[in-house]
Amino acid sequence: MFKYLKFGNVAPMHHTAHYVDGRLLNEYCFTREGFEEPYSILYLVHPPTGESEQEVYREAAWGMPQARDSAVLQRRHFRTRRMKPQGHFISGRTLLAFNDDLTYGVCHPKKEEAAFFANNDADELFFLAEGTIRFQSLFGKMTLTAGDYLIIPRSCPYRFSFDAPPRLLVVEAKNDISIPDVYVHKEGQLKMDAPYSERSFQVPEWDASLFESEEPVSIIRKRQGVFTRTHYPENFFQMAGWDGYVFPYALNIKNIQPKTGRVHLPPTSHMTFSGGGFAIMSFLPRVLDFDEKAVPCPFYHSSVDCDELLFYHSGDFTSRKTIEPGSISFHPSGIPHGPHPGAYQNSIGLKRTDEQAVMVDTFSPLYLTANSETLEDSDYPKSWQENPS
Repeated sequence: MFKYLKFGNVAPMHHTAHYVDGRLLNEYCFTREGFEEPYSILYLVHPPTGESEQEVYREAAWGMPQARDSAVLQRRHFRTRRMKPQGHFISGRTLLAFNDDLTYGVCHPKKEEAAFFANNDADELFFLAEGTIRFQSLFGKMTLTAGDYLIIPRSCPYRFSFDAPPRLLVVEAKNDISIPDVYVHKEGQLKMDAPYSERSFQVPEWDASLFESEEPVSIIRKRQGVFTRTHYPENFFQMAGWDGYVFPYALNIKNIQPKTGRVHLPPTSHMTFSGGGFAIMSFLPRVLDFDEKAVPCPFYHSSVDCDELLFYHSGDFTSRKTIEPGSISFHPSGIPHGPHPGAYQNSIGLKRTDEQAVMVDTFSPLYLTANSETLEDSDYPKSWQENPS
């Protein structure tokens, strides 16, 4: 939603009769915030209201997360590499934490699902940690590779296909997710000091195999935590063209320009996306602080207004022990956190870091799920003891 796209055959004026090969097309407006914010307009062959039947879909069980019992206040570590492939890109999601603004979890799908999925409750953010995904949606196709963020606007039907089970981090953003306003000037262009430009992003391509097909489809939609499968006797996605500002897009972390400073910069310096009630930061390979007395390792801190979830993607995580790719640390507000013993002093004099990690900070407390308990490293809270017994 940061630039205008146009594909195929669209009418010269909004809300006017548009014919292709003598057939009147159906104008479908895909809007944000009612009719006050960005939108796209699609010209469909069949009305999008032509479903033949609906049924409750029970294969996915993550729509209404429940809090874990007796989650005492302490730092936690979840080892997601323990997960075996399960389900598909809809049913195979494992939620670890949630609040009124988001849900947070992982997905390691074992198989493909022919149906499309539309999340009517939230925008979705995926981070592809491992694998390659072929992504199809109402707005076109993309190929995703490891290190890609994928943003999908709410209610946009999509599906994944793959040759080997991918590993994904998943965030449901119940109150929008977007590029931070501070990176965009009043004309809508990304500023020159933003960590990326319009050239950094991947946007959908025209998908002839989907948009020109006659095959019937099913769409599984989630609304208020309940899943419904809707059947269409004709291809819901068959269209002549579309244009607008609302569509999925992807950003690979290699296309983000990290910041460095004279001394250690706070995490907000590495912000990538913002949402209602949370922010997402990317920690990337970079030159470290250049003051001769700088301590490159993060300083100890209490983020008294934030809970922190940090997904470790790759590299050497110098501030942490026992961490591996796929680890997720959870540091709740109300308890100080920072580098493990020895890391603070050992970082002095370091010139570079090669870590890659994705952090989600929430401004309301998170509830942990029972799923988090099965992946938890119970020894992690003891790892800050300088002389553990």
